[in-house]
Amino acid sequence: MPDRLTAITPERIASVRRRTRVADAVLLGLVIILTGVAAFAATRLYTTAEDRYIKEAFPIRAAVRDTLVQMLNEETGVRGYVISGKQSSLAPYKQGQQQVAADIDRLDRVTSRRPEIRPDVVHARRLVAQLNAFYLRQVKLVSLGAVGRRQARQNIFAGEKLFGDFRQVVGRLGARSTAIVEEARDTQRRTYWTTLAVALGAGAVAIALTIWLLLTVPSRIWSLYDVERGLRETAERGDRASRSLEHVDDAVVLVDPDNSIRYWNPAASRYFAVPEDEAVGRPLAVVVPELADGGTDVTITRHGDERVFVVRETGFPEGRVLVLQDVTGERELERTRSEFVATASHELRTPLSAVYGAVRTLRRPDIQHDPEVEAQLLGIIESESDRLKDIVERILLSAEIDRGALALRPERCDLRDLAASALEAARIHAPAGIHLRLEAPEQITITCDAGKLRQVVVNLIDNAIKYSPDGGAVTVEIAARPETVAIAVADEGLGIPADERDRVFEKFVRLDPGMRRGVGGSGLGLYISRELVERMGGTLRVTSNGGRGSTFTVELPTR
Repeated sequence: MPDRLTAITPERIASVRRRTRVADAVLLGLVIILTGVAAFAATRLYTTAEDRYIKEAFPIRAAVRDTLVQMLNEETGVRGYVISGKQSSLAPYKQGQQQVAADIDRLDRVTSRRPEIRPDVVHARRLVAQLNAFYLRQVKLVSLGAVGRRQARQNIFAGEKLFGDFRQVVGRLGARSTAIVEEARDTQRRTYWTTLAVALGAGAVAIALTIWLLLTVPSRIWSLYDVERGLRETAERGDRASRSLEHVDDAVVLVDPDNSIRYWNPAASRYFAVPEDEAVGRPLAVVVPELADGGTDVTITRHGDERVFVVRETGFPEGRVLVLQDVTGERELERTRSEFVATASHELRTPLSAVYGAVRTLRRPDIQHDPEVEAQLLGIIESESDRLKDIVERILLSAEIDRGALALRPERCDLRDLAASALEAARIHAPAGIHLRLEAPEQITITCDAGKLRQVVVNLIDNAIKYSPDGGAVTVEIAARPETVAIAVADEGLGIPADERDRVFEKFVRLDPGMRRGVGGSGLGLYISRELVERMGGTLRVTSNGGRGSTFTVELPTR
């Protein structure tokens, strides 16, 4: 007993306190290191992916897109020159030719550290050279005259395959730049598991030290253990939070081996109209049935909004990660381009065939034409050339509207004179069964772009005549209101179904696309008309009973 009491001396107590302080310092150091490692890992997870994306993926994507845009400019310029024969049409071609070499050189630089992409860059450079050579030949052909121009028109479609190969190569480059982003994400994941291993090792050392301290000063050890455990849990929660994809535009879904949702980011909630708390824990096939069958392209409709997603899937031991990228805009652009090519080809084929046939007939040496026949053939060439000019001008005006480059020239104009002039022009080519009428006050003037407004009225009258294959009256009525003036063009033609009345103002939309009633057109007239009217501060709307007759009404402010 005395020995035991003697052992508990002030020096021994001081020694225990010193050891406790040392243990406290060691434990605190371990906790600080653990917290620092977790913070470093969280920072590394973000900065690694961000640096990779900014330094590699983004420049590659930008160079790929610029190269594609410049080659599209070259193609557009050459097509316009082949169609119109005007040197001014070559402006996009020349601009694209100057820029595309710089874009290819930039691709060389930004992919220098990516040997897996280099073959595609070399291939793209070779295809650019081939396309430039092809376009140059077409330009030279057009400069040779009518024969060369016809040959160029025939050749221009042959260049579509070469351009398609170029588009595929550029598409692969874009896909591989996306793969670089995925590689950055893999680096994130590896960094996380390394950090977790270090944290667990440090935790094991802390636990061993805690057990040793527990045998000497239990209350102190348990207090320190609770503090260390709380700090560790806080660090782990922060580490998990750092991996969340709160600001990613793509929908990210994590599912376990049983296909139950374990993670659902805000983009997924936005796209699929299901909040996170309702999605997590439920089977994926129940929350998003469209994903049950797999596939890389999925169409999902929510609240009447249809969107197309490209699905990328990555598996790991604890389940799968699905990344859904919204490509609705890209698919809509592809559809619009296809419709443009189909519509333009269809509309241009008829007048081109007529001009070509008339020219071939005039050039036949075995037939002696009398002056009347020659005049008729020349009239066909002139009228069909005017039709070609009108189609090309509509396409160019549509492009000008889309670019926001349309300029208006306001002036005072008499609407009665403007409408009368438009009707007089329409009478020249109106069929015999069409009766044109004007109902308007003696004089009514407003401030507007007279040329653009006349083009709108001409478009509406031509549209009314075109969609009245069985004849009938086409009436232009002008009415003054307190703050506005209305110009209504009414016909007794085919009418417009209720579900088509909004679509008729879209690009390339025609109510008779198969021309079963003999109704043609580029599908641009109503789109251009509405855009012009809206830029003049007005509105253009349509009413129809769906069975017979339609009325298009332009409403403009009087001031």
